[in-house]
Amino acid sequence: MPQEPNRYFDNATTSYPKPEEMKRVLAHFYDVPVGSYGRSADEATLSITLKVEELRDRLAAWLGVSEASHILFCENATFGLNAILKGYKPLRKPGSIVWISPMEHNAVMRPLTALCAGSGISYRIMPHLPDGTIDTARLAEEWPGSQTALACINLESNVNGMMQPIESIANELHRLGVPILCDATQLPGTERIEADRLGIDFVAFTGHKGLLGPSGTGGYFIRHPESVEPLTAGGNGVHSESMDITEEMPDRFMAGTPNMLGLVALAESVAHLPAYGITQEQWCDALDEMAEMEGLTVWRSADRKRQGYVCSLTHETLLPSETGDLLLYRHGLITRMGLHCAPLAHHTLGTDKTGTVRISLSPYHTSQDLQLLLTGLRDVLHSR
Repeated sequence: MPQEPNRYFDNATTSYPKPEEMKRVLAHFYDVPVGSYGRSADEATLSITLKVEELRDRLAAWLGVSEASHILFCENATFGLNAILKGYKPLRKPGSIVWISPMEHNAVMRPLTALCAGSGISYRIMPHLPDGTIDTARLAEEWPGSQTALACINLESNVNGMMQPIESIANELHRLGVPILCDATQLPGTERIEADRLGIDFVAFTGHKGLLGPSGTGGYFIRHPESVEPLTAGGNGVHSESMDITEEMPDRFMAGTPNMLGLVALAESVAHLPAYGITQEQWCDALDEMAEMEGLTVWRSADRKRQGYVCSLTHETLLPSETGDLLLYRHGLITRMGLHCAPLAHHTLGTDKTGTVRISLSPYHTSQDLQLLLTGLRDVLHSR
């Protein structure tokens, strides 16, 4: 890892740095002839196939699922969410309702909006608290009814880092008979999901954020494959004589040649995930320190125990674009300004007019890096 201070605080977009083991795979993958995953019998291709299956097993442990073959690889969480929403058969019935959290990303909102256009289906937003936490005490009274075909839950907001209390939410949704789709895009690889125990039906995830993998990698989990029509069809190396899509998993949902380089690199990242160098308590203390800075508002979880390594900032006189630019050009601190592809979350928080400056940590950040950030913020705010 770099010996210089880590000034990159935009890990909710794409994580940096990456594990050395992953970078070595990227550098040397094509040093030997490689066929296609699951198709060829040569030693190099067999080795890659085994590595991808090892990745699937590791992800099954992270997701907390026993059916590893129900984990499907794709290019990112956005593809996975589209595949689920567009393929889920109950959503083809007019009158169906999708019940969503108030913090959903456009990866859910745009395909959902397209699905609702002229189809007779609709979506409703779950009752929630000011920080976007779903209010489980009000779920039963505000349940849209038996036509509710699916609930979409963003497990960790990419705007304020609030992690939903998924266990209590799942328990209540099961009582109401509502299947559950979870967007795990922002969760770090060290945060277990326990989908089997919680009865979660679908999970979408990406490789290039908390799992520290390369861009163009991700996947999704389907508990009941028969409930979803595949989004793509084509060759997958099995039952090639038939023009029907195979029922076998994972082949049913993985047509065409996958991103073998990306998946093998992701396998190395997942196998070498480090613990966070900054504890949750240290991070929350830093957020408290930011909140005491004059004119600054910190958008975060109301519950410290459910605070992820993401937060947003607004200032009473500086626009987010000004704050972010000053942090970059004066101190070399890389953050993210804007709506972060999550206008619904900003509407929920009341930051939709200007957006925010977002700060997000990597496992590799140190307490010295965090102090560098705090010093930069103070300087920018005091010298405006």
